[in-house]
Amino acid sequence: MVENIFLKLIKDPFGFIKRGLYKTIIAPFKYGKGNDYDAKSYWNDRFRKYDHALRGVGDEGLSEEENKKAYEEAAGVFRGLCLQENIDFNNINVLEIGCGTGFYTQILHGLGVQHYTGVDITDALFSGLAKKFSKYTFIMKDITADTIEGKFGLVVMIDVIEHIVIESKFSAAMENVKKCLSGDGIFILAPIMHESKRHLFHTRSYSSDDIKREFPGYVFSKLTPFRGSYIVSIRKQGGDVVNEK
Repeated sequence: MVENIFLKLIKDPFGFIKRGLYKTIIAPFKYGKGNDYDAKSYWNDRFRKYDHALRGVGDEGLSEEENKKAYEEAAGVFRGLCLQENIDFNNINVLEIGCGTGFYTQILHGLGVQHYTGVDITDALFSGLAKKFSKYTFIMKDITADTIEGKFGLVVMIDVIEHIVIESKFSAAMENVKKCLSGDGIFILAPIMHESKRHLFHTRSYSSDDIKREFPGYVFSKLTPFRGSYIVSIRKQGGDVVNEK
């Protein structure tokens, strides 16, 4: 982590300092709400700035090509975990929380998913996603506050929890997941970090222990390395292979 920060500073010192000032002074003033922040406004503005570029959901300190490389490596891990779960993608209802630019939407589409609902806190990118994935459904919801209708055999939530900075909201989000997860459903979650810690105004890390407290009686896969963190699949005790339709 420290090495990555140093490399970014050497590569683009002006940009590094500019981003640092924005994230520590300007953005907290603009979007801050006490110990929380206005996530909807923040992500709406950021998505409109970067459109469907991966820098909008990834690391602003990296180039688009560098982000693509990191995401492609993550895609391989994600596909592997999905296939390991032996899911019938053609017949499963899939919910993706935080669909963003549609990076994982595309992967799920490639795996053969027919029944998909994408949820995000802002609809800034929905128009482009709806054109690209015309048979899929996209809904604007805040997973920390809004109920998700329906039951899903697979719920995917990647690069979202680190932007839920209030623990009570995190617990509410996980409760929402449990409510919409079918009895034998699978929940794929990332990133999971080594320790639980608040970082910038809009970022916080959650540990494996944090996640396990929210899912008593559930079975966790082993933690798999994933973009500097870990990814895991979670299912109810005794859950079987999912085949819904």
